[in-house]
Amino acid sequence: MSGEEFTELNRGSFWGRGASLLPSILAALLVAAEPAAAQTVWTAPEGQSYAMLPEPQKGTPVTGGVMLCDQQVWTLSLATEPGAEIEGADGTATLIALGQRFTVQSSRGDSSIDLIVPYDALEPMKASSRLQIEFSADNPPVRFSLAGSRRAITAVEQNCSPRQLPTENLIELETASVFLELGRRLRAEDIRDFIISTNQLAELQVAMLELEGDRRLFFVEICGSSWYYGVSGCNISGFARFSAGASDPAELDLNGWEPVFESEGVHLYREPGQSNDGWPNLVTIPLKPGFPDKLWTWTGQRYAVEGTIQAELRTGQD
Repeated sequence: MSGEEFTELNRGSFWGRGASLLPSILAALLVAAEPAAAQTVWTAPEGQSYAMLPEPQKGTPVTGGVMLCDQQVWTLSLATEPGAEIEGADGTATLIALGQRFTVQSSRGDSSIDLIVPYDALEPMKASSRLQIEFSADNPPVRFSLAGSRRAITAVEQNCSPRQLPTENLIELETASVFLELGRRLRAEDIRDFIISTNQLAELQVAMLELEGDRRLFFVEICGSSWYYGVSGCNISGFARFSAGASDPAELDLNGWEPVFESEGVHLYREPGQSNDGWPNLVTIPLKPGFPDKLWTWTGQRYAVEGTIQAELRTGQD
């Protein structure tokens, strides 16, 4: 996904204040980074969720950098010379790695610039030899060597804290539901294949959403085996009903239900106030950290991934 798409999909209304980073943390790390300015490779201290960058190429006011991961949000904080004027540092910047360009949020502090790094930029940063950061045509680009970045960024990923989830937007799946048998019927083939392949009983949870126009959106999750359903061991499918059917769930009317969504190992949310043709936007957050959150929108027939979600820029919050 391009950086331009990432910018369009920044949804502060969804995350609220839950993913904010403390400016004092980055400030302390930048001070610690100064003595290490002469280092030539990326370094991640053992057990920590940040990496120290090597000394940048000369010719800009940037003197060092730290990349921190907190609640699955990645922030690249650049130390600058005191009082340095860098046009375009407030707003957006462009990260370039492995020939790919990412438009990212940028915020200027007293002696630092903080950039929110999209998840999609991590792999190019691991694989490339040089990171270039552009703020405006009037400023020379900031360049860092990416030597050692794969090892350092991977170590930070492993130590990054999990997302604190906004529970008010959660689509709650339940085992004790009058719709549980309907879920078993709709996913009967999946359950059969699961039992045959794993010799285990499938664990089901369901959730029913009532929408305007007598439409319904029904989610059925199967859990039980990380071998069968990936690292989380869970798979969730969504079914849509475009007109009113049986009002009594005990009737188990299977007619009219169409599969419209599928994912593995995620928490499922509605994006408040956002929909397409009356079908709510969905946000999926991986049960296991280290994977991107995704935004799903209605295409007219089913749900498709529109892009990834990134938390609101922390320095733009009160």
